[in-house]
Amino acid sequence: MPHRDEHRQHPRQPAPRGVALTLRPEHDGAADQEALHLLCRDLSRTGLGVSFPQPISPDTDVELWVYLPEQSGAPLHLFGTVAWCAAPLGQWRAGIALDLERGDGGVWEARFAPGTPP
Repeated sequence: MPHRDEHRQHPRQPAPRGVALTLRPEHDGAADQEALHLLCRDLSRTGLGVSFPQPISPDTDVELWVYLPEQSGAPLHLFGTVAWCAAPLGQWRAGIALDLERGDGGVWEARFAPGTPP
């Protein structure tokens, strides 16, 4: 049986040290919800693998602020959708599919252009 990584659109790479994520569900009243601070496990041109402190439903639209260690200034403001959420080994993990047409999606995508260091 093929491993699920073989079906990814874009290769995943480990998250660089120091990447920090803040996430909030994107919907009416989201500004009232407390943001979650997440551990980024891996990333690709079109998505992020994260660890969550609690479950989040697949198909939840989210806003993300990504602080990259090599980037000074404001974090990247991204949008995406939770693709899956599970708790293997007792820790919640999720995959977030990014919407590169919104926010800083173009800046994020450019980080993965051929010849760009990870």
